[in-house]
Amino acid sequence: MIFLLKNGGLMNMKNKLKNLGICLIVIGLFLTSTQTISALPQPLIPRPTVSSGTFYVGGGGPGNYSTIQSAINAASNGDTIFVYAGTYSENIIIDKSLTLIGQDRNITLIQGNNLNQTIEITGEGITLREFTIKNDGTQDGIYTSTSDHTFANNVFTMTSRGIHMYYSSGNTITGSLFLDNTHSGIYVDVGQNNTISGNEFYNNPDEGIYLTGCGRTTIDRNAIHDNGIGIHAYQAEGNIISNNVIDSNTYGIFFAGMFTIHSNFNTISHNTINNNSICGLRIEHSEFNRIEFNKIEGNGKGIQFYFTGANLISQNVIQSSGIVEIELTFSIGDLIIKNNINNTQQALVLVQINFGFADASNDWWGSIQWPLRRIRPIGGWVMILPWRMNPFDLNVGPS
Repeated sequence: MIFLLKNGGLMNMKNKLKNLGICLIVIGLFLTSTQTISALPQPLIPRPTVSSGTFYVGGGGPGNYSTIQSAINAASNGDTIFVYAGTYSENIIIDKSLTLIGQDRNITLIQGNNLNQTIEITGEGITLREFTIKNDGTQDGIYTSTSDHTFANNVFTMTSRGIHMYYSSGNTITGSLFLDNTHSGIYVDVGQNNTISGNEFYNNPDEGIYLTGCGRTTIDRNAIHDNGIGIHAYQAEGNIISNNVIDSNTYGIFFAGMFTIHSNFNTISHNTINNNSICGLRIEHSEFNRIEFNKIEGNGKGIQFYFTGANLISQNVIQSSGIVEIELTFSIGDLIIKNNINNTQQALVLVQINFGFADASNDWWGSIQWPLRRIRPIGGWVMILPWRMNPFDLNVGPS
């Protein structure tokens, strides 16, 4: 079919086609420029510097995890997890060899519930530092039955036991604070070669540190005060307790035992053991321990031995106790030599032995006078000759 247009109609049609062409050209140019712009490099959103094997928790950064456990689940042996400040209400299980670092122990809190320990460690060789760890006081802060861990610069509070190690060896606990736990600061149930150094323990009603079945543990340069017992040990052999300040507990150091359970070959040296209400140092059913270069002052009783033998008490300052400086009960052959033993209460007995015998020669008794009046043997005897005519110049307490 053919339509014939007049000249005016033809001109109108040409103008419309011309305008449509111009519009199409403009649209094409716009689309081309848009594609060119979108192809240019775009600026990236800033995010934390992440090295290989490092995971971040909290802090709001892109890719950061919201919980510590989710970061642990994603990590592999040897990785590091950095946790930003905040309160993390979770109970975590660490089943790999990892390093966990909090931003600052005063502002990075792991708050566990009352169902399980706040942190359970099943992997080996964990490092954990700069956290506050707590729960409602019914569960352990950390529980582990594996070995070779490092716990540094943490706070353990309002747990049952801050750290509970069971058959766990080769661990280092340093620079940490254990306070207001409902039982103990550190509780070690069988372990070897553990080091507890440079920590502070207070307001733990059972004890600051408890060892049972432990050997070659080093407890050094800790401040242990205002607990039930400062250091409590049972069947512990070959341990070293040195350079600590143990003050204002019920017992400063208490090595407990039974007729068949002994704590032997331990060294207690260069400690300050002061103002403990019942006794500075009590040892039961144990032999061959060395107590040297300690300052033992102002306790209820200075030293108490019960069913002991062949222990050495040497070069200590033992003075100003409220009841007696040294009390021995059923003790055979303990050696008490080269000590300064004194009390300004002239009527107070310095050494009392209840059944047994001991060598207490070459000691300074606070006076050049015959010291027999300040020795009380009850069913036993004490050798005091010769006695020292002037005090020893002793370097006692932390060195």
